[in-house]
Amino acid sequence: MAEVVPFHGLRYDERTAGDLSDLICPPYDVIGDAEREALLARSPYNFVRIEHAKSELGDDETNDKYTRAKAAIDEWTERGVLGRDRAAAFYLYDHHFELGGQHLRRRGLFAALRLYEMSRGVVRPHEQTIPKDKSDRLRLLATTQVNTSPIFGMFEDARGHVAAMIEEWMTQGIARHLAEAQVGSERHELWAVDDAAAIASLQRELEDARIYLADGHHRYEVALEHLNEIEAKGAGTQRDGAGHVLAYLCALDDPGLRILATHRIVTGARAAVDAAVARSFNAAPIDRGALGDTRPGIVLVRDGAFTRLEPKPGGDLSSLSETWRSLPVAQAEALLIEPARRAGGAVRYEHDTDRAIDAATSGTDTILIRAVDAMTLKTVADEWERLPPKTTYFYPKVPAGLAARPLRGR
Repeated sequence: MAEVVPFHGLRYDERTAGDLSDLICPPYDVIGDAEREALLARSPYNFVRIEHAKSELGDDETNDKYTRAKAAIDEWTERGVLGRDRAAAFYLYDHHFELGGQHLRRRGLFAALRLYEMSRGVVRPHEQTIPKDKSDRLRLLATTQVNTSPIFGMFEDARGHVAAMIEEWMTQGIARHLAEAQVGSERHELWAVDDAAAIASLQRELEDARIYLADGHHRYEVALEHLNEIEAKGAGTQRDGAGHVLAYLCALDDPGLRILATHRIVTGARAAVDAAVARSFNAAPIDRGALGDTRPGIVLVRDGAFTRLEPKPGGDLSSLSETWRSLPVAQAEALLIEPARRAGGAVRYEHDTDRAIDAATSGTDTILIRAVDAMTLKTVADEWERLPPKTTYFYPKVPAGLAARPLRGR
């Protein structure tokens, strides 16, 4: 099913660019204005200048943040700050991080994934997305002709063959260690595999796989749109590079794969929340310290008090898919959040539990929701279903700048 191919990575040369730790940046959709300023100050070559460049006064069609991103790529390549690897490779990637007092490692790889229409079922989304303007990513891709940051896909490795191969390549030297970066408590390690036999063996293992989109739904859709635009213009010489997209791929059962819940913070609808609780839930107080032990599905936080909510037997969930109506996030959305929205309440999202709890003050309620596990996402996607928007938060994010992918030779 899934075609993955090696690619010529566009990577920093630290001898010219400086320490990689100062050069990589988060993906564009989690970079706020303050963090962008901090990244810009960290290094004149920080990848944020490409991934999420600033608009400036006086920008026009010939000079804007997209043309500046392309100019940065061209200039940095000419000066040796960036270089295109001569050999096409799969890039193995270990992401070390801290979460809940644990040291974790998520292992995956960067590859070029063939683009498939969603109707094919080879690449499957797991949740609905909130519509947003995709023109920003489309213009960046069309102008730079570079996949600047990867989509995040998951695959099933039930027999552990891919994990075993990667471990063998790292320990026996087939994989060449390329780079290491430390950003805060996160450490990033990158290897290249350009051995023809190793590449072919990995392709065979993944050829029957489905790829489940974790992050980057909009980036995948933009890559498809760009490909369709090229084909509509009959620009066949550009098609091959545009027919694939940069992807970070991780096994569904990788020990370091972490999915955080996305909690709901509701303001201005307290009466509607109370009515929804009375109508649809059995409520019982719970101590904050018990949250981690009992892992309740839905908890209402209000004025320092915690209330566990269990849907009443016989509650009407007929509007929800049978595949996922038992999930707390689906129940909370249908029975609690939607009534609050209809009453004029404002809903925002927060994946950090402590921050979500702290937000529950001065007329604001927080709805804590238990996270969904990866195999549940697979089950939902295999049924051609999508969970409600903002169901999941894959943590940590895969940074941009470790290995970008030019669509054509540079």
